[in-house]
Amino acid sequence: MIERELTDFLIAAAANAAVTAGRKIMDIYNDGEAIDVSLNSNNTIITKADKLSHESIKASLAPTRIPVMSEEGRNILYEERFRWDLYWLVDPLDGTREFVAHNDEFVVCIALMYEGKPLFGMIYIPTEERLFFNDPDRGVFVLNNLSCFDNPVVPPSINKLFAEAKQLNRAPWDETKPLRVAITRSHLNRETEHFLSQLSKRYPDMKVIECGSSKKFCLIAEDKADVYVRLSGMFDWDVAAGHAITEALGATIHHIDGSPIVYNKKNLDIGPFIARYRAFKYDLE
Repeated sequence: MIERELTDFLIAAAANAAVTAGRKIMDIYNDGEAIDVSLNSNNTIITKADKLSHESIKASLAPTRIPVMSEEGRNILYEERFRWDLYWLVDPLDGTREFVAHNDEFVVCIALMYEGKPLFGMIYIPTEERLFFNDPDRGVFVLNNLSCFDNPVVPPSINKLFAEAKQLNRAPWDETKPLRVAITRSHLNRETEHFLSQLSKRYPDMKVIECGSSKKFCLIAEDKADVYVRLSGMFDWDVAAGHAITEALGATIHHIDGSPIVYNKKNLDIGPFIARYRAFKYDLE
């Protein structure tokens, strides 16, 4: 296990990286100019904001001397990265479609991967100026006031960060309340529609929440959703930060067939999965 002092240093570094990148994204978001969109090597869209955030995060995390794998810097040979016991996993702008659509539902995701699993995660929502994160020992937190980041020269200390953050705790499951299911706004497919149709037969009062990006993990953290179902393609950087946060809260995350999430495979692809705080039954047919 990583020593407490080092963990504190890395949490503070990741928080600063996420907020700094998010503020640069907002400069582009609010500049009033048309957003230039191009295609990535895997046919996903990319903008100037994705690239700027990627470079910003790399620079912010450079003092940690830990390798960075990012959506915008994914071309690292498997023969090199499969040996990594400790590395940063980054999505500089998760929800690029939401960014282009100007619906505010995009985030910055940073996770510290340790021995194949996310040790802690950061999800920063730039349009709300809110930072969700977890600590492997302390729990899950949200920072609603970013005044501790106002000095661009001196990042906040770990003590300042935790002093201003609010710890999040969820109440035990209440089976009398409707099941709240979060789904993706921009990548809804037939499999998801069928899954929801089958689920509604078992839970007729179910509520479906459409939301972009990894913000859906934050809905679970804040007790605004019970389940996040994703049945279309995802990659490591789309999931790791939210995985760390929701699991630290007491939720479980696994593939649709119940098998565990495995990171740093050769193709970096994450199959269909469910993150759930509340126990529920579902059919796979």
